[in-house]
Amino acid sequence: LLLMRGYSCTAPESGQTQPPRCDVPCISLDDLPPSKAAKALESALDASFGAGGPGIICISGGERFQEEVRRIRADLLPLAWQLERLPDAAKAAIQERGTLNVNNYSRGIDGNRSGLYFHPATDTPGDCLPRGVPAEATFYTPNLWPDQ
Repeated sequence: LLLMRGYSCTAPESGQTQPPRCDVPCISLDDLPPSKAAKALESALDASFGAGGPGIICISGGERFQEEVRRIRADLLPLAWQLERLPDAAKAAIQERGTLNVNNYSRGIDGNRSGLYFHPATDTPGDCLPRGVPAEATFYTPNLWPDQ
């Protein structure tokens, strides 16, 4: 039973211009009993985004996982159209400040794409940091939601 594949990066040989190749840490939620899923996912996230990690993770699953993805997609995609049709003042109230495509409403540089980026578990992610650790605004900005 392979729950997570480790990663390793291969540096380019001298004179090559291609970036290093990395195996991405992967975890299959279907292979985990519910009682162990949180711990295994935490371990995979640490391997992916911890010191020396590649900064990317692959989370997969079978039918149960795919059904949840479909449900979330069906719930959220209609909201994207509603978000884009909000008055400019409403969008400005939830717009990112000083970042792009990190947290809250963001309008693409080309003006054609926009998105609402948010922390999925809490509206105040900075509260999850250890006491005394400052909340770097780029990643720990509180979620802002439209009133309309």
